[in-house]
Order: sequence, then C-alpha cells, then structure tokens
Amino acid sequence: MTRAFVAVRLPEPVLDAIAGCVDHVTVSGRATTREQWHLTVQFLGDDADVAAVAGALGGLEAICGLGGRAQIGGAGAFPDERRARVLWLGLAEGTAVVTRLAAAVATRLAPLGHAADPRPYRPHLTLARYRAPTDVHDLVGVLGRERVGPAWDLDAVTVYESRRRPDGAEYVARATIPLGTALPT
Repeated sequence: MTRAFVAVRLPEPVLDAIAGCVDHVTVSGRATTREQWHLTVQFLGDDADVAAVAGALGGLEAICGLGGRAQIGGAGAFPDERRARVLWLGLAEGTAVVTRLAAAVATRLAPLGHAADPRPYRPHLTLARYRAPTDVHDLVGVLGRERVGPAWDLDAVTVYESRRRPDGAEYVARATIPLGTALPT
C-alpha cells in the first residue's frame, strides 16, 4: 500500500509560465517546487493500491464530457487570504471540466474505499503550505488574478505515489490514464 493521489499533470509550457510568475515573488511558508506542481483530482491517503486505482480509472475516456481545456490563473488561499494554510493558483478556464473529472474519478474509486473529500472540490495548484494561519493578502495581490501560461487540453490523469522526504514530498508518476479527445468547455 502506498501514499498516493490522482492529478492532472501540467504541460511544460504551463510549468514554465508558472515558474515565471512566482520567480519574482518571495513565497513564505513551505513552498512547493516545479516538480510538485499539479492539479489534484483526488487524494487517496496512505493506503492506496496503485494498480487497483489505475484499473478502476480505465475507461474514463468513454465518459462523455470529461475532455476540455484548462488554463491556470488567479491566486488565492485556503481557508482565506488572512488566515492562509495553503497559497494557490486556481483555474482561469476549465474549472467545470476539472470538477466533472474529479466527480467521475471519485465515483470510480469509491468502491475501492477512497471517499471523495467532503468539502466542495476547488481545482488549484498549491504554491505553499503554512503550519500556522498566515496573512498572504499582499502576496495574493502580487501574484494577481491574471491568466498564467497557455491553455491546454485535458487529455489524461496520472496516479502519483507520494514519497515523504525531509526536504519535501517526491511525486512519482505510477500510471497515466488517457481521457481521449478533448471537447470544448
């Protein structure tokens, strides 16, 4: 059993644009690295059977309406900018598509014991985590609400193993499940 999650992997041009966006900003807290940037679809916890998860996700491409496009854009924080525990970049395009994808993944993984998070799903890319609530209002303002990088086709999800390391988690792609031809959002 493995600590794992399902996510949308970002194309290199998108990662380059995010790096350009955050390079000029000093991010406090525990900043994530380029190798850690993704859009989590569902966290699976510490007891995931990666092969069973990949098998359960087979055939996602046959579900109508999962394809589409996405584009990163707009900074924010959870639970809010004045008491942040997570600093993130959201989606300027494709929120509905990624949300439908998350629901389809949750439906497929529920029989394996992987319940979806009870909180409403909000696609985001984590930039930093904070141990104590932190005011990141100014930082969110600097990062802005603009679109970041090009839009891309959502054509696959990836099952990642998360290996804990003293200097931060290492994410290892264990299976990629195609979504088929992208459809308009």
